[in-house]
Amino acid sequence: MPYALLFDIDGTLLYARGIGRAAFGKAFLEAYGVAYPDVAGLSFVGATDSNVVRVMAEECGVASTPAREEHFFLRLAQEIDAGLAQNKPHVYPGVPELIERLHRRGDALGIITGNVRATAWSKLRHARLDHAFTFGAYGDDHHNRAEIARLALLRSPVRARALIGDTPLDVQAAHENGLKAVAVATGWVSAAELALAGADLVIDDFSDTERAVSLIDDLALIDT
Repeated sequence: MPYALLFDIDGTLLYARGIGRAAFGKAFLEAYGVAYPDVAGLSFVGATDSNVVRVMAEECGVASTPAREEHFFLRLAQEIDAGLAQNKPHVYPGVPELIERLHRRGDALGIITGNVRATAWSKLRHARLDHAFTFGAYGDDHHNRAEIARLALLRSPVRARALIGDTPLDVQAAHENGLKAVAVATGWVSAAELALAGADLVIDDFSDTERAVSLIDDLALIDT
């Protein structure tokens, strides 16, 4: 029986080649009126866009109002989309084949990401993966990843079985929502660290499609 799987984007499906970091700096300057002094030092591993911009504002001593955040999100999405149009994202080995296999057999594929909605779909579109995903929850829905996962579950058309990501925060979000945690070591966290974080399944990458599907299926059928 088809079921739903939730996928993180950055570090799990693709790498946006650092375009997001520069876009954050430009969007912040325009929306908040001050330059963030250490864009290179920003950490995005497991983070949400809404939380990152609030930290940036706090460090600069400016208020992060709803109006400023909305302005920031709009400019961020525009900057990232323009950047990806010039320099396509790197899609990790086996990802297109895995996504197509799951999509064609009828599984519901959803997104759980710290990216704001417009940026998430821009990245998927430029990576030619957008056709396979039908729902999701995003960084402009909430600043907490576990809460984003909860919202994605509410939007899922069928029962979700697993969350697939690349950081300990993805593992935590999965378990807090009663899902199996599949961790892939294509991002910035090692397989050993992901296992230590409690992932139910750790995969180096998705290059072996048959093996990846089999492992995910076996895990998903285990009652949580």
